[in-house]
Amino acid sequence: MKESFLFLRPPRPLWPFNGPGSAFWPPLAFASMAQALRSSIFDLEVSILDAPALEMGWKTLTQELRNRRPAYVGIGEEAVSCVEGLRAAKLAKECGATVIAGGCFFGNASSEVLQSGLVDVVAHGEGETTIVELVSALRDRSVDSLKRVRGISFRVGEEVIRTQMRDLIDDLDSVPMPAYDLLPMERYGARSKNHARLAAIELGRGCNCSCEFCVLWRQMGLQRGNRIVPHLRVKSVARLMEEICLLMDRYDRKFLGWVDPCFNANEKIPRELAEQLLREGRRIPQSAWVRADYLLRDEASGALGRCVAAGLCEMYLGIERPEKERLVSLRKGNLQHEGERSLWLLAQKYPQVFTVGSFIYNLPGDTPAVVRKLFREAFRAPIDMAFFIPLTPLPGTPYWRPDLWDKSGEAMREFDFLLHFQGKGLKANLSRTLMLCYWFSWSWERFKRVLTSFVTRDARRRSISWRNIARFNWYIARAIGNAVAGRSEFAMNLPSWYDS
Repeated sequence: MKESFLFLRPPRPLWPFNGPGSAFWPPLAFASMAQALRSSIFDLEVSILDAPALEMGWKTLTQELRNRRPAYVGIGEEAVSCVEGLRAAKLAKECGATVIAGGCFFGNASSEVLQSGLVDVVAHGEGETTIVELVSALRDRSVDSLKRVRGISFRVGEEVIRTQMRDLIDDLDSVPMPAYDLLPMERYGARSKNHARLAAIELGRGCNCSCEFCVLWRQMGLQRGNRIVPHLRVKSVARLMEEICLLMDRYDRKFLGWVDPCFNANEKIPRELAEQLLREGRRIPQSAWVRADYLLRDEASGALGRCVAAGLCEMYLGIERPEKERLVSLRKGNLQHEGERSLWLLAQKYPQVFTVGSFIYNLPGDTPAVVRKLFREAFRAPIDMAFFIPLTPLPGTPYWRPDLWDKSGEAMREFDFLLHFQGKGLKANLSRTLMLCYWFSWSWERFKRVLTSFVTRDARRRSISWRNIARFNWYIARAIGNAVAGRSEFAMNLPSWYDS
């Protein structure tokens, strides 16, 4: 009987502003590593179990693991779902599996996670080559074999050993095509109105920016001495077209969600890809995180117009703060109001594009008066949706402190990027201030933009606007109601199937 390797995404809460139909995107990293494993180790059975996509709760998952008895289980969670990751690891260990953890969170909290005893090995950075070498080393049952695998951490006794950093994959076209056949592709976006039949896809890896609060560019960054520096790599248009055609033709995908930290960091590939899509008559709706100054550059070159024509209809911009000195402290660019200028450009020339901007608060020196001003200035330009995110000390960023860790992972529930009405201290006070601003601070520009989005002839923009406004108001009303009633606050939503 073959040994088996199971990549596992356990049941987890939903972010309250996502609908249940689009809350969980395909786990692209799992699919890519799964293909690397089964292309290299032929006597290993490889599978992916995406419990949220299947609406599989903990009772069913427990029985499933007991039935399968995998030799190896791979997990990778965000900070906010660390609780679920550790719970899944405990279940896997009880079933006799070797547990391997990776991704942005576990990779940057490796010492703490390994000390819990629930995880055997932590993989750092890109996993396609590492996972193949790691499984081979684990089969040897030798510490010396593990030490020869680059890019991992593991524990011997009480000592945590971290091996030499693995080199990045320079040629992303050489990465195996993700094993989409191991995923329940028909489930992603099946009940979503605005992201129907969605797929996750990457244009490249890494970034050419180094925002202080961001862990994504560090996850795929380049090791220089004892520090990580940004390093952007992109796939060729031919490889991207191969992936898109596979997703559209074999798996009937109708919406592409680009997972890159900055989709337009490379000034050539997005335009060339858009032009190829248009030549082949493959216009498909897309969403992406973009950088504002690059949008202005792309408008001047004609790239932005081609991307929108090919289907780019939802753009997320990290605007963060209007003050130049704040942006400098966060190591952000866009110091000449490029965010505001980009929003005016999109509203006037590409009104079909739905725009979302993120803003950061809880910086040193922030007060309720400061964040009220931030809220007003966020709507100075025509933006469809503004998210205010507290500065979050994610592992891997300079803001992380080891004392923030607790072995249950419960402390990581605070890392949800949400406004919390309850709590003490400055962060809670600022969050309450922003919640009240959502209800009571109405500039003319904000009122006009909301009204326009409600009556626009673009059905998709109109639908997203109505749904987001409804979810924001329900979230704030629920938070205030819990506070008044003295109920404890859990900002995320537990789906009905969570414990089933």
